[in-house]
Amino acid sequence: MDLSHVRRLIDLLARAPVTELEVEEGGCRIRITRGNGGGRPVVAPALPAPTVEVGRAPGVADPVAPAMTEPAADHVITAPSYGVFHLSPSPGAAPYVAVGDAVQAGQEVGLVEAMKVFNAVRATQAGEIAAVLVDDGAEVEAGTPLFRLV
Repeated sequence: MDLSHVRRLIDLLARAPVTELEVEEGGCRIRITRGNGGGRPVVAPALPAPTVEVGRAPGVADPVAPAMTEPAADHVITAPSYGVFHLSPSPGAAPYVAVGDAVQAGQEVGLVEAMKVFNAVRATQAGEIAAVLVDDGAEVEAGTPLFRLV
């Protein structure tokens, strides 16, 4: 089994909704598993608990208070595959983007490296970088949120 075949198997595992892949070919057997990566967990911000006014039945709107509207949902850029996340094209180089930068759809905003193969992380829509959710050099899995756009 050659190295390019192993790389294709890793990419397949990164895109598939499975956590383990085992292949036997020509007396060679390889087993690839996807773990949690040991990186920092990404925690979503907590939403405030709903309040109920004393003296008013729950679910009855206050005719004087303005109606609350849902806040606009932020867009998240996720990792395309498993690997190590890089904010810049090479060590010591300036990062692709920083908080506050405007990005266009398709713009390269980072890299994910697996076995010396670099996959570009691209913005899927235009917006402004509101947060970088993963540290440079952190191990990520396919679908890990990397950036938040507003």
